Amino acid sequence: MYIKYSTDDYEKLDGQHNIMVLVGNGFDIAVLNKFGDKKMNGKSTKYSDFFEYVTYFRLCDDNNLIYKKMKEDHEQDKENWCDFESSVDELLGEMINDGRQGEIPKLETDLDAIQNAFSRFLNDIVTTDVVLKLNDKSKVNKWADISLSKFMGDINPKDNMMFVKNTYHYNLYNFLFINFNYTDLLDNYIYLDKSQFEPHRHKNADRNFTFFPNPDGKLTEFNEDTSWSSYIMTNIIHPHGRQNIPRSMIFGTELNEYDKSHVEKRLIKSYWAQDDLKYRKYFEDTELFIIYGMSMSKTDSWWMNNVCSCLEKGKSELIIYNFETKLPEESVKDNFLKACTNKRNINIEEIKEKIFVVQLHNNDNYFLGLRE
Repeated sequence: MYIKYSTDDYEKLDGQHNIMVLVGNGFDIAVLNKFGDKKMNGKSTKYSDFFEYVTYFRLCDDNNLIYKKMKEDHEQDKENWCDFESSVDELLGEMINDGRQGEIPKLETDLDAIQNAFSRFLNDIVTTDVVLKLNDKSKVNKWADISLSKFMGDINPKDNMMFVKNTYHYNLYNFLFINFNYTDLLDNYIYLDKSQFEPHRHKNADRNFTFFPNPDGKLTEFNEDTSWSSYIMTNIIHPHGRQNIPRSMIFGTELNEYDKSHVEKRLIKSYWAQDDLKYRKYFEDTELFIIYGMSMSKTDSWWMNNVCSCLEKGKSELIIYNFETKLPEESVKDNFLKACTNKRNINIEEIKEKIFVVQLHNNDNYFLGLRE
């Protein structure tokens, strides 16, 4: 659960906003499209690029069950990682439904081979040059500070948004980033370096952050120059592993219900990441959720279900950054709800009213944007 800060920590603290940010592969793709190594011919961490890499270097044999599915995906022009995980889900489901649980260890072994190939792929794509370019640009353009302080400028309309109306001077903005990428590109981007942050930047006050509730001037409650003298705290976790520890990278799917004594558990991401023990208690204290660069499918249903439950209780709101240019706002909301597999008799329309969609164009957004 979140640390609860008090005036013992910050002298004028008056309110804490816990913000959980779920970041998917769309962020890494945007960074690599901008700063990618020319030697890799513009390749990024897209699923289709990974398939071509595995095929070119012959990193998997033709008997690999996952690789066979990847070939089928490629022929059908599937290029999202949710398509890959949906293939794993499909294979696992077939084995369970047909009583072929004895084949699941083979599926796991084949998935391990894909994991090893992906580790090699990442090391060739996310080079030192890419990391240094992102490091320098984030510092010069103050991307971390802009993301955290001005992200409300991306939301339109937002007059009925509870979160922004509850902000004021001396509040603490406590960001928890859930980085589903195996790389540290997001960690690099959002790091508050010496040029963007100082723990004690005023001589006679301990405020260390300025929050802008209305930087685009589109909210009627505040004008565009309104700013709150505030506090900032950030934390980043990698629930599915990291590039520099190849064996930590988790590939798999989700099942809404499964027996932990049965072999299918070995393909369940939330089982290996110990999501229930490590992360469930964060949700009840989260005021605002942000989903950025995720395909949103039932293979991430553990996270989507918990977000949906918080929206249903009426204490939280959700911002979704949509990368698919032809997908209308209502369809984005529907995709989120489709990814939630434990829906009961919930009021769909009430939940949709708590979801705010940002349509991304050329990464010019305030939050995690690449505008120079």
